[in-house]
Amino acid sequence: MNRNNIIAEIQEKDLEQLQKIMKQVFNSNTSNSKAQRFYEVSKNNSDIYVLGYYIENNLVGTVTLNILTMPSGKEATIWNLAVLEEYRKSGIATKLMIKAEEIVKSYEDVSRIWLFSGVQRKEVHKLYNKLGYDENVDKAFVKYIN
Repeated sequence: MNRNNIIAEIQEKDLEQLQKIMKQVFNSNTSNSKAQRFYEVSKNNSDIYVLGYYIENNLVGTVTLNILTMPSGKEATIWNLAVLEEYRKSGIATKLMIKAEEIVKSYEDVSRIWLFSGVQRKEVHKLYNKLGYDENVDKAFVKYIN
């Protein structure tokens, strides 16, 4: 199947390209084994979606969506929106976000979407605001556990 200008869930054969995107956007050196584990966990959980945007069969953008079951009901989280630098400002990030939101709406019982983004990613924050995400509702704190 030719994947050109489409959004689809990533496949195992896309992991090397996914690692390239993560390296460029987040300066993250993800090992092959960690990328493989990430892929396997997402494939084995029907509430995790790792979406990719493809141009001429090449993965050029990605976003991760996770539907969570909380005591108060279902909620969604969006992580790791990333587009290769040479493809930015072309609408790919917006298309990925819209697709993630369409998936969330298909659940019918999800009350809200949490969006996580690094504080240094000021440029993408403008997109999030444009799409209706409010950064002044809640505050997240992070503690790393080794």
